[in-house]
Amino acid sequence: AIYTEEEFHLLNVRPGITDFSSIIFADEGNILEGSKDPDLSYNQLIRPWKSRLGIFYVENHTLLIDIKLILITILALLSKQRAHFAVSRMLDKLGAPKDLITIALREQELVPTPPPGASDVVRTR
Repeated sequence: AIYTEEEFHLLNVRPGITDFSSIIFADEGNILEGSKDPDLSYNQLIRPWKSRLGIFYVENHTLLIDIKLILITILALLSKQRAHFAVSRMLDKLGAPKDLITIALREQELVPTPPPGASDVVRTR
């Protein structure tokens, strides 16, 4: 019930092994650690970007992208920073919005952001 109409586009493909957001937000537990309300923090900090990355994947997925994502997922086991850089380069080459490319690098602290299709940050669970 809290998802926006735009986020429902994520249901247009079957779930797979990995995607952009699985690599970029593999550390969800660390991001939410110490939060007074982890569910609300998830909806403010992580969900907006996971949804945007997921929607971008749905709109652009190909077999070649899937193969690259599997390889980058393996790379993430060795170096999270290199995997983030690889995803950001891939997003850039695919013409992703600059904010997605920046988030993929995970060099900046996450701040509360409205989910795709909404104008306000989620305030309640």
